[in-house]
Amino acid sequence: MWPVVIRRLLWMQGMMNASHFMTIPLLALYMSAHLQFGAVALASVMSANLLCAQVLPLVSGAIADRMGSHRLITLGLWLRGAGFLGFCVFDSAAAWVGAAMLAGTGVACYEGGLYALFGRQPKASLAQVFAANNQMLNIGAAVGPIIGGLAGLIDPRIAFGLSALVFTVLGIVSLWTIAGDAVPFERQSALKSLRTAVSHPGLWRLILVSLPWFVLFPQLFVVFPMYAGTLAGPHAASAIYVVNGLVGLIFLSLLKRWLVSAAPALLTIGAYLVAAVAFASVSVVQGIGGFLVFIVIYTVIETILLPTFETMTASLSPQGCQGAFFGVLSAVGALGGGAGYYVGSWLVLNRSAVETWWLLGGVGLIGFLLSVMLLSDKRMARSPSPGGGTRR
Repeated sequence: MWPVVIRRLLWMQGMMNASHFMTIPLLALYMSAHLQFGAVALASVMSANLLCAQVLPLVSGAIADRMGSHRLITLGLWLRGAGFLGFCVFDSAAAWVGAAMLAGTGVACYEGGLYALFGRQPKASLAQVFAANNQMLNIGAAVGPIIGGLAGLIDPRIAFGLSALVFTVLGIVSLWTIAGDAVPFERQSALKSLRTAVSHPGLWRLILVSLPWFVLFPQLFVVFPMYAGTLAGPHAASAIYVVNGLVGLIFLSLLKRWLVSAAPALLTIGAYLVAAVAFASVSVVQGIGGFLVFIVIYTVIETILLPTFETMTASLSPQGCQGAFFGVLSAVGALGGGAGYYVGSWLVLNRSAVETWWLLGGVGLIGFLLSVMLLSDKRMARSPSPGGGTRR
């Protein structure tokens, strides 16, 4: 049985993601249709959020290794609330970039503390922890878009305000109910944790393998909703996230035991191969129904890759360095994610559907080739055992 604080945080993950997905389906469309932001402004807002969210964990993860996670989690939730309040209040591109940076900094603090805490669990249970984490995130991803879509029918800013309120309340709950980590860990200096992470060859192999996914994943928030909007109107975007959340939840509920026990290298190679074919195939899809079938396939890929990468990261990290390992992976992933936002925004606004989807399929093919070449190391290929070791 996991410690009480882990169980509470898993439930909080579901509520946090519901709040997140109240707003995310509306952001790109609201910026392009209502605020008249161009491709550069739109991508700048999304990338500002992403870069702060994924680069700053270099610092927040190392701080969590040194000082613990409780205060970082609480601060992160409050900063996210302030950022989403900015989306509700301001209309200029510069103000939205500032609000996005604030929300992204909140993500960095929250996830820097959270994933350091998750990563301190016994090696043999890491796959189960991260599979359960993904399951709770999918619950939130299924519920949030429904609430946000209903609010968006009146005014999208209502959804932004609701998200801000939920993050603020969750911060208060975190402050009073997660009084300390409640999980023993070996404290390390921040610099020592970072040095250990940046000098670990296995982590860098994993980073190279995961970079194509960091390019593809942001399309869930840029290309997917905007493409769905061209197929079936602005409210079709919410359907994407409802399907994404429900399919992920069902898939994990039915196959979590298989995912936990399967070899991570084979999971990664197979998922990338399917991604290459699926993204390229959208170029011949007609109508919103066919596109939602692609979303089902994409969700299965996401549900495999995200917890697999998280489990592999935690398994590679020595005791006391979990936050720094996740921070390094996140920071390097921000390069791929930032590129994904700019490339995706430019493609969907300026190029044909065939060019857009074939290029994204090519990114999946690169991921397949990298995973074949770099995940052959047996220490990264086998799943964890009760005696410790590697991923699923």
